[in-house]
Amino acid sequence: MADIALITGGGNGIGRAVALKFATEGIAVVVADWEADAAEKTCAEIRINGADAEAVRVDVRRAGEVKDAVARVLDRRGTIDILANIAGGSFYRKRLEELSWAEWKEVLDINLKGTFLFCRETAPAMIRQKRGRIINTASNYGVTGSALRTPYSAAKAGVIGFSKSLALELASDGVLVNVVAPGPTDTPRVMEGWDPEARQKRAAEIPLGRNGTPEDIAEAFYFLSSPASAQITGQTLHVNGGWVMP
Repeated sequence: MADIALITGGGNGIGRAVALKFATEGIAVVVADWEADAAEKTCAEIRINGADAEAVRVDVRRAGEVKDAVARVLDRRGTIDILANIAGGSFYRKRLEELSWAEWKEVLDINLKGTFLFCRETAPAMIRQKRGRIINTASNYGVTGSALRTPYSAAKAGVIGFSKSLALELASDGVLVNVVAPGPTDTPRVMEGWDPEARQKRAAEIPLGRNGTPEDIAEAFYFLSSPASAQITGQTLHVNGGWVMP
């Protein structure tokens, strides 16, 4: 029987690439996204090749929706073997004194609260089966910080600390918890927000000479879900072309 992977934020960008990668490796995927059409579009791409995928609409910030979504997956699939928390984003570039509490909370909710909620609802099923992989998403900014992105940097640093603690909690239950921290990555959202000259300038600052792609990040997620990473837990895998070496 194929492993079951639940992927948040799987409708676009890195999440979509992770869903496609997992599917090509024979993993059945459940694509969770607050954009139902995007989630279904990702699943349709997967099904074209005969692989197993279903879409679930959920707002990762809402505890009730997360609880219901996980319960539905467990009811239909019987298990969740891999949880990939990818939903998130940085929505504001503002100085601290210009940030409202609502803006600060919005960024922490979608990046950190959503990760917590999905881990909390999924972990009991993994504990019962005595195995599982949880892969959370941080950012190089969670290590270095970033001016004008204080809530995003705080949220991603929180994801790293949370994941280390959870790895210690779940190790004796056979559940591995790790983090992927992307660097500059050419997702559709980034491509829309940066003009070609700016992207080229940033790529020139990266030792490997290019921005990452969603597919680069997907390979890291797959590695941490595979038997090759059986002795790895509590770690942060930075995928940034050498731009940040913590």
